[in-house]
Amino acid sequence: MVEGYDILEISAPTGLKPFFHGKRPKLWNEGDPAILNRRLLGIISARQIDSGLALRSSQLLKHLASLKEVAFIGGWHSPLEEEALRILSANSVRIVFCVSKALHRFVPSLQAKNEINNGRLLLLTHCSPEAKRISRDASLRRNQLVVGLAAALLVLSAPKGSASLKLAKSALRQGKPVLTLDHRLNAELLASGALPAILEKIDEALG
Repeated sequence: MVEGYDILEISAPTGLKPFFHGKRPKLWNEGDPAILNRRLLGIISARQIDSGLALRSSQLLKHLASLKEVAFIGGWHSPLEEEALRILSANSVRIVFCVSKALHRFVPSLQAKNEINNGRLLLLTHCSPEAKRISRDASLRRNQLVVGLAAALLVLSAPKGSASLKLAKSALRQGKPVLTLDHRLNAELLASGALPAILEKIDEALG
């Protein structure tokens, strides 16, 4: 538990109710829940990348801090997602960290604790305090939660056959704006209707 903050149960936003499949729509958080009221840009990435895509992703991420009233939501799990979190945190933006386990079982880093205490980071999970362990289903649900809460989704890497591509296509079918970098690893996603990820289009997609 982080100093100054308790783990709290909150009602899920109205638009997220389909995520719960008829069960009571509730989430648990630690930090400032007001971050959820900002325009939320979801960020996901497959593990497969190359140096060119990593460089272009870093360049784009450094510019995202200029977007107004935006917070960034993700599971921050794959290597490129972890790098995205590092870059964004260095720019003092607001971040939602979706966790695939009960929060009392999650140990944030010292930096994350500082960000929570400074009101810049919110820990969020769909896993109740009774959840005993991490499961693959919980990890998949975490990613679905990111998509469900995001106003728009930025996909850094979505190679053919990846879980990130499958998730991004699902978001497109839901009518969610999806943006991705113009790169060979993202060719199928672009062909499926994703928009090129440039700053102006991201800002517009967030509404």
